[in-house]
Amino acid sequence: ADLSSGINAEYGGRSKFICIYNVEQAVLIKRFEVSRNLSYDGMLQFLNSSNMTDQGALDLMETEEHVHGEELPLPGVSKGDFSKRRVNPQINVHSVQFCPTGRSWSAATTEGLLIYSLDSTLTFDPIDLDTDITPQTMHSAINSGELLKALVISLRLNTQHLVQEVLESIPSDQIHYIVSPLPLHHVTALLSFVIELLNTTNHLHYYTLWARAILTVHGPALKKSAPQLSLLNGLISALTSQSRALGTLCDSNQYFLDVILTLGDMHNPPEEVEVF
Repeated sequence: ADLSSGINAEYGGRSKFICIYNVEQAVLIKRFEVSRNLSYDGMLQFLNSSNMTDQGALDLMETEEHVHGEELPLPGVSKGDFSKRRVNPQINVHSVQFCPTGRSWSAATTEGLLIYSLDSTLTFDPIDLDTDITPQTMHSAINSGELLKALVISLRLNTQHLVQEVLESIPSDQIHYIVSPLPLHHVTALLSFVIELLNTTNHLHYYTLWARAILTVHGPALKKSAPQLSLLNGLISALTSQSRALGTLCDSNQYFLDVILTLGDMHNPPEEVEVF
């Protein structure tokens, strides 16, 4: 695979390394090791000299025990398939692709999908991912009014901005109906996103409605599971923090209004009314 970006080029192939070269100066800039799994072929750069024989390296030789998984058969016994061979998977980099922003890139390897990024906040940790779980199908579900399907897709993609986009497209009067059919593992993921958004969003009342609906429908199930108690504590902490910040803001506004009213009375004294 070869993908150029500016004056640099990135290469992968039948190797455990992905290399970035400078095209103009023809020098290696950096190389990334995609795996250290020694069960793959092509991982060793140097063979152990103590295992070398006249026929080659012992590590690369097969015995009857390896081929058949049993001891050598007795004379005259033809059981077993003598055409079988033991073949280990080979480390390989099938494709390398850059993000359009140039700040991250991904590689499809024997070990799976690897993502490298300059942004430390980038996370890609999908749940039950398949070919139909994409941002495009999520947007199609939103446009067609399938809000529950869109929410499940965003939760399986496990990306905060996608989950936030779906949540904020759901009317507040439908929150309870959307939360009710969700399975517990999706509820846990949804609650963790709601807690994060409560700490950062300006739509405080809207996400408080989501938290209330989740606790109303799934609260008993969440309380039974010890790992979920940390989520509930996080929700309490987020709501307490927002309550304190909102209380401080309201008190400050009240004091400012009192000052403004007092200054207004000082500059505009009440007119005297003559009594006859």
